[in-house]
Amino acid sequence: MGKDDTTFVTPIAVFVIVIAMLCVFLANNFYVSNKGKEISIILMSGASIYQLGFYLFLQVFTIMLCAIPLGLVLGYLLIPSINSLFMMTFKYSGQLFYLSSQTFPATFMILAFEVMWCSMLNLGYCVRSTINSMIHDKNKIDLSGLKGPQITSKVFIILYFVPMVLFLFVKDSTSYMFIALFGLIGISGLIKKVLPEYIRKRQRNNSLENSKDLISLGFFHSDIQKIFGLLLISLLSSVLLTCIIVYTIKQPLVSMVALMSYVSVMILMSLTIVFKIGMELSKRKGNFENLCRLGFSLEQLKRIIKKEMICFYGVILLLPLSYQIIILCNLLLRAKITFYLFLIILIIQIVPLFISYLLSIKLYKGILPTSIIMEK
Repeated sequence: MGKDDTTFVTPIAVFVIVIAMLCVFLANNFYVSNKGKEISIILMSGASIYQLGFYLFLQVFTIMLCAIPLGLVLGYLLIPSINSLFMMTFKYSGQLFYLSSQTFPATFMILAFEVMWCSMLNLGYCVRSTINSMIHDKNKIDLSGLKGPQITSKVFIILYFVPMVLFLFVKDSTSYMFIALFGLIGISGLIKKVLPEYIRKRQRNNSLENSKDLISLGFFHSDIQKIFGLLLISLLSSVLLTCIIVYTIKQPLVSMVALMSYVSVMILMSLTIVFKIGMELSKRKGNFENLCRLGFSLEQLKRIIKKEMICFYGVILLLPLSYQIIILCNLLLRAKITFYLFLIILIIQIVPLFISYLLSIKLYKGILPTSIIMEK
């Protein structure tokens, strides 16, 4: 590995580790937030904050104790495939099961830090949340006093579309990264401000004509608000890693590492999204039972679920893909990348999210109150 390769590989590796830790943190946050009522009961029973913190630490540690060995085994089984891929790409020979001696100490330190970090954040959640707010699931940090400059929806839409135009005229691969980061401001505004305003307007105008649209859009609005942080991380990772792959195309080792990092990040993000959807289902079960009593059929409920999930995953997929396709097509037309690489990047972006969509639909259909429907 040359000096230039090391310069890029290390930041990419650190970036992937940080993303992985954020995914674990977000999954832990979803898990703890969903246990608000249980935590409030423990507090009302006389437990101190530190006892509650230790209780949550044991739960997180137990979950990780079950998950870590599985992850290590799966990771070790993937080593031959990864090593053989590098051997074929860079024409060298070596052991298929080669593993650096620094792997296990580094992994142990990262996992230990992750457990400690999650435990401290869980304790902070217990300190800042009152019993009443946890019982009623109002477990949010109040940031109403921190008001920045107000940006209108039109400005966010312009910020989203301007990079698309600039991509067509850019010839330097480095510029793609900075323009894309600028465009992410517009994307965040679309998710946080423009989409909710559009949904509310659509619900006001068409609520009486199509009740299924009203319900599915309401669920979709709730989804994007609750998972906003994860969406931004996913969008940032997708666009940034695509730009890095393109920028380092003349450095095969770095480009390969970036490509594999892209695969890892997309799988992690997809799993975290499915986990969040699964945690929300227990709260949605009562909603679907009420809809059944109001006369909705099983097929109507399935259509509501499908429309909600199509809107939700459509946003996650299409927003970064709109930038990626323009960048990749521009490079393909100028013969900077091959059609093979073009397809690989699109497959990495689409396939994990499509599998995540199918899993979410399957989990969602599992909470449908078929027993109530059969009684009618």
